[in-house]
Amino acid sequence: MTPSETRAARRPRIGVTQRVDVVPEYGEVRDCLDQAWTSLLDSVGLATVPLPNTVENAEEYLVDLDLDGLILTGGNDLAEVTDPAAPAPARDRFERTALSVAQKRQWPVLGVCRGLQLANVHYGGTVGPVEGHVATDHSVRFERDVEFLGETPEETVVNSYHDYGVRPDHLAEPLRPVAVAHDGSIEAVRHPDWDLVAVMWHPERGERRELDERILKRLFARGGAP
Repeated sequence: MTPSETRAARRPRIGVTQRVDVVPEYGEVRDCLDQAWTSLLDSVGLATVPLPNTVENAEEYLVDLDLDGLILTGGNDLAEVTDPAAPAPARDRFERTALSVAQKRQWPVLGVCRGLQLANVHYGGTVGPVEGHVATDHSVRFERDVEFLGETPEETVVNSYHDYGVRPDHLAEPLRPVAVAHDGSIEAVRHPDWDLVAVMWHPERGERRELDERILKRLFARGGAP
């Protein structure tokens, strides 16, 4: 088989970013990934490639991995928010580089929770505190630009695990709101010019939902979203 035939035959390789956990009793700073991500991606035919946060040349490293897509996962506050509880500046730098590489190479991207916040900051928006979004379920209303998902309910219930979020007037100009929460905060966005989708809920947590599987399949099947 030629290299292009081999690539077409294998499962799409999705780079998945990792949270940073500091473990003082062992003197370690760990990159960590919930095993639920591997299980979820495997269930929809995708291969998980965990990404470290401290490689010397992030762009070269990412290109050499021959990825087919990128997921910016949750965990850790962005270093620039007010009173971050668990900041990870090295992760911020790596993920912003990864986002730039993905756009340059037209890799599809899914941002999750922190991933939406990071994308918004990357494009010039801001994030701020939100209330009533920690360890709870709540409804979200889909607004527009969801044709790529197929038939989508006008409203659905999602999980929620974040202290910080994005208000409509703090959304970066390139991004378009797709869904909002009961308090008006942004729950999903899409970039109009390439396959970047970001959500504030966690597809990997709790009972699997058909909507989340559809997002993964539409984004990361060869060729990206239709």
